[in-house]
Formats: sequence, structure tokens, C-alpha cells
Amino acid sequence: MKKIMVLVMTAIFLSVTAGAFAMNVGYVDIEKVFNQYSGTKKAKEKLQGELEKEQKKIEEKKTEILKLKDDLEKKASVLEKSKVDAKKMELQTKLEKLQSDAMEIQQKLLGQEKEMTANIIEEIRAIVKKIAEEKKYDMVFEKNLLLYGGDDITAFVVKKMNEQ
Repeated sequence: MKKIMVLVMTAIFLSVTAGAFAMNVGYVDIEKVFNQYSGTKKAKEKLQGELEKEQKKIEEKKTEILKLKDDLEKKASVLEKSKVDAKKMELQTKLEKLQSDAMEIQQKLLGQEKEMTANIIEEIRAIVKKIAEEKKYDMVFEKNLLLYGGDDITAFVVKKMNEQ
């Protein structure tokens, strides 16, 4: 009788402790969510539009510089040396300004892209947290960090993100 009681108590203890350690774990593929989120597509289109607008400005300036260079080459033989030198200097200054502007634009666009990415990642994290609380997940991992186990909630996160 005593042995049966000890076995029953052990079984109860093991079932209680096993339940206490059971965790609800999920995972999400953040890269997939990022790429399938409609907000990402809109932000990329906006950045692309900005890039095209800036490239157009650069091309206009480049065309102007090439025109000045052609003009100088045509008139170099009839102009005084001092005027030719002044025009060459002006041309060089404009070329350097163009290169500087192009670098500045590139840095600006890279900064905007970085900011856009960070904002979208924050949105994803907020949605994942909300889903984890709703679905009672103890932990949610990024897919690349998890070797095995858990529920894939990626599709659910994409759906929630696009519903916003």
C-alpha cells in the first residue's frame, strides 16, 4: 500500500512539473514578412521615385557640363588664353560640384532606406508581440535562430501587417 501511494504521488508530481515546464514556442521569418508586407513595397516605390528624380537632376547637370565643354572646345581657338583658362576652371568646378552632389544624394538615399527598414522592422516586432500575447506564446524566435520546434506564425504576421 505504501509503495502504491509513493507511485501515485510521484506520478502526480511528475505530471505537475512537466506541465509547469511546457512552453508554447513560435517562430517567424522576419525577412519573409518584410518582403511580403505591402508597406515595404510602398516604401521601396517611394525611394525608387526619389532616386529617379535625383538621377534626372544629375543627368541635367551632366548634360549642361558636357555642353559647356563642347562649347569651350569649339571656341578655344578664338578666345584669349586667360578666358580659356577661366572657362576650364569653371568647368572643373562644376564637375567637382556634380560629383559632390551625386555623393550627397547617394548618402541621403541610403539613410532614408536605412530609416525605412528600421521603421518596418519595429512594426513587425510590435505585431509579433501582439500575436504572441493573443496566442499565448511564451517565446517567439526568428526563424534563422531556431533549429527545431515551435509553430511557424510567419503567414499570420504577414496577414496582420497587411491588414493595418
